[in-house]
Amino acid sequence: MNSRDGVRVTTADAYLPAGGTPPNLTILPGAQVADVVFEGTRATGVRLLGGPVIEAGWVVLCAGTYGSPTVLMRSGIGPAGHLRAHGIGVRVDLPGVGANLADHGGVDIDCGYAGPARAAPVFHLLATFHSSAASSGEAPDLMLWLSDPRGDPPVFEIDAGLLRPRSRGRVRLRSADPAEPPSVELPGLRDPSDAERLAEAYLRGLDVAGHKQIRRLCPGPSPPHPRNAGDLRDVIHANSYSFPHVTGTCAMGPRPDAGAVVDATGRVHGTDRLTVADASIVPNATSAFTHLPTAMLAERLSEQVAAAT
Repeated sequence: MNSRDGVRVTTADAYLPAGGTPPNLTILPGAQVADVVFEGTRATGVRLLGGPVIEAGWVVLCAGTYGSPTVLMRSGIGPAGHLRAHGIGVRVDLPGVGANLADHGGVDIDCGYAGPARAAPVFHLLATFHSSAASSGEAPDLMLWLSDPRGDPPVFEIDAGLLRPRSRGRVRLRSADPAEPPSVELPGLRDPSDAERLAEAYLRGLDVAGHKQIRRLCPGPSPPHPRNAGDLRDVIHANSYSFPHVTGTCAMGPRPDAGAVVDATGRVHGTDRLTVADASIVPNATSAFTHLPTAMLAERLSEQVAAAT
């Protein structure tokens, strides 16, 4: 947990002064960006919903894994065929915009807790490990997340999670109307290997749920193991969910023809003075929750934008 004295630290807590908004920052709550304004291929500002334009020497999109590709597509940057189908002129044909949507998936294991909700931590921890399909030299692809008893009635669960999914979804426009939300297709468990590895995490979680220290907290019976491979497969597909820790829809890479949207500095291929700095540029799912990696890349890319301007 990214916390201080037991309280979660948001990016606003960490980066903005406690006494108020700094003089070089203007916040427009409720403002929605319709598209990016260009002179040729150089970004010169953003147009808000309703028409007002905010001029800028450099535009940085931080609208997230769903929002940043949506703004780019409305600005004429994305898969040419998709843009033309919605009556949007093509400024830069980038097939990777909105594609490559990665997400952490999980399955809950109810440990049978029967006590009260707890304000203080009990077993709040996260463990990562490798599936049988992953080598020790790779980043861990599975995790178990034990969270404190919560809810009404309180539930103590183990979340079995898949950290390195191969399945991919996408984000697409429903129309050119900036007020209409995009169409989001989550990846789920489309790749068979994702379901197989998540099943490994689930079985490991069942073993942990039966451990004597957990049973001391949870007097109910241990969760049953599936009787066979078919039952296990059914449990995974019927109960898997999105965390959601989505990344990848404006993926970083050197080759636009291979799906890359931004280069190693976050600049959008085929444009000038336009950067994306959020989780959408991470090309593969992180072997961790996405909050701190996103803050880390934002720190790095903000330094590079500052140096360029």
